[in-house]
Amino acid sequence: MENRRISVGKFMPVKSLLHDLDPRLKIVSVIAGMVFAFMYSKEVQILAFLAFFLVLLILAKMPVLPLLKSIRTVWVIILLTFLLQAFLAPGEVLWHWGALSITDTGITNGIILSGRIIILVLLLSMLTMTTSPVALTDALESIALPLRKIGVQTRHFTTVVRITLMFVPNMFEKSQKIIRAQTARGADFKSANIARRARNLLPILVPLFVKLFNDADELAIAMYSRAYDCGARRTRLHPLKIRGGDVAFTALFIGIATMIKVFL
Repeated sequence: MENRRISVGKFMPVKSLLHDLDPRLKIVSVIAGMVFAFMYSKEVQILAFLAFFLVLLILAKMPVLPLLKSIRTVWVIILLTFLLQAFLAPGEVLWHWGALSITDTGITNGIILSGRIIILVLLLSMLTMTTSPVALTDALESIALPLRKIGVQTRHFTTVVRITLMFVPNMFEKSQKIIRAQTARGADFKSANIARRARNLLPILVPLFVKLFNDADELAIAMYSRAYDCGARRTRLHPLKIRGGDVAFTALFIGIATMIKVFL
């Protein structure tokens, strides 16, 4: 898998309306989109929401192609979900061969469930592609601020999230370097022999985890040597501020998603 195919967890510093949107409202919109994805019970609702979401991205001048490529990271899950529903769900048989049969209900359920997975991937990809890790964790900390009144250490949680978001792209970059190095040494990762391909994964996983643990250890030492305190109160270079346009954009997104549920 090439690193350029990975959109989830990778920030794209380009100019678009979604990049300028307040990250807290983006998180609220993503959560609302996920809720609506599971509320939609008809295939026409799923397809309408996907079409609306893509049009919204185009109008916001967001690069759509890198976002669509994120679906390739979970295409196996999407395909298996559709096939399991198509072959196992009861209903009127549309095609039959031996013990296998495809039903009309199975096709409908497969489209709905697969569409839900696609919506979740696109929403999460949009969030991480348009929001820097620092802005995302600042937004999470701001949203979870009321929890501090009951003793929840929100800054510890957001620090973990920030470090995780930093390590995800780094992990894929290191894995590609290791794959290229092993390929130069004769490793075959494209062989039709599944057992051979699985055996060749071992020389990738071992050095990858060693490098990741070394990086984590170096980061911990650097934070400790600088007396880093997760609970310390800090100022921000760019304070979060909700504008009227941000609220209008979020309301438009949730409003149209609601209309799709009500009228379709």
